[in-house]
Amino acid sequence: MKTMKKVVLLMVLSLMGWNITYSQEQITDFLHAAEQGVKQDASVLADAYLKPYGDMLGKTLNGGWYNTAKVHGILGFDLTFGVNMAMVPTSKQTVDMNSLLPKMSDGWSLQNSANNIAPTVAGEMAEANRPVLEYNNVETFTMPNGSGFDKMPMPILQASVGLPFHTDISLRYVPKMSLGDAGKIGLYGFALKHSLKDYIPFVKRLPALQASLLLGYTNLSGEVDVDYMNGDDQKLEIGAGGFTSRLLVGVNIPVLAVYAGMGYGSTNSDFDLTGSYAGLGDDPISLSYKNTGFDFNAGMRIRLGFFSIHGDYTIGDYSMLTAGVGFNFR
Repeated sequence: MKTMKKVVLLMVLSLMGWNITYSQEQITDFLHAAEQGVKQDASVLADAYLKPYGDMLGKTLNGGWYNTAKVHGILGFDLTFGVNMAMVPTSKQTVDMNSLLPKMSDGWSLQNSANNIAPTVAGEMAEANRPVLEYNNVETFTMPNGSGFDKMPMPILQASVGLPFHTDISLRYVPKMSLGDAGKIGLYGFALKHSLKDYIPFVKRLPALQASLLLGYTNLSGEVDVDYMNGDDQKLEIGAGGFTSRLLVGVNIPVLAVYAGMGYGSTNSDFDLTGSYAGLGDDPISLSYKNTGFDFNAGMRIRLGFFSIHGDYTIGDYSMLTAGVGFNFR
């Protein structure tokens, strides 16, 4: 079982690493645009292209914190392994180039003004249909294709323990692991969940009903080596953080727990192209994405002795599926 968990973890991390590696390969394409215009042109194009992955990366960090609205008794313990899978909506899989050109330096235009829709990193489009940018009326740059992969998996290994005062503390951790060409990825996080049963009279009198409040934070960091013409110490560095606050309600009966959560979350993610690049200087691209808003999720957990399986679905601007297994004590 331990070996199988490790294999699954590596597979999911590798898939996530592929997303990041693909982003690295495409972001360097925009450096060619900067060679014709100015450095800021590459940032404008890369920012719009990578935005779905930037937003989605933060969203995945806020999922999977709970599989019940109930808190543990003192020293009650569970260990869970799960995967959050965020999904890019169709509207985020393309970008209108007419919205980007005003942000770029003078001289850029579309070769065909009617061909103005380009794929983002999460979309996909045949080369013949992708917009071509001209600089001073000379064809210079065809917008790159997307990956066609509109999902991002995030593996979560998490432990929770019951504390006094009807409170749980949860810790999640994935050590920074080398994934070969996919670079290195690691994360950590912590959360507190506090029971609200004692504060709500009718809930307190019904043992099966549960209500609690959760606050959680997760941080991710990673890096991928870059090889772009002449230069030194070229890397794509990734950092992301997610904070969530949630009101949880649910019903716990033997074997089955049903739960729902609604709350407010904020996320940020950064993509920094660091190192020196011939003709472009040092650290040519730095992108930052911030996202805030409310979402709602619902799910269930089935517990058979110490072992459990759980799954839920989150509704928001980026929907997300969460599924996992766990071992529960007390």
